[in-house]
Amino acid sequence: MGEDSLGCTATLILPSKDAYILAKSLNPDNIKDVPNYLSIDCKGDDKKLICVIKVLDCNDPKRIMSLKNTIDDLLINIKSIIDSI
Repeated sequence: MGEDSLGCTATLILPSKDAYILAKSLNPDNIKDVPNYLSIDCKGDDKKLICVIKVLDCNDPKRIMSLKNTIDDLLINIKSIIDSI
């Protein structure tokens, strides 16, 4: 990332007694098909799920939309997991 590049980070925190299960279910999807400018890390314990999404070079509007779309996808997946527990 160059000096003029701006990185973006979003942190999603969700209180849940099933946070460990949520994190374990989400992380396999994050390993494949992720662009090299995007990283997703979800961790959970017995109280909350924390997902940190990072995007390099947010000077590009497409990258900001990628961050937003990733958050949307995570929320949809979280809801699906919760509904299946």
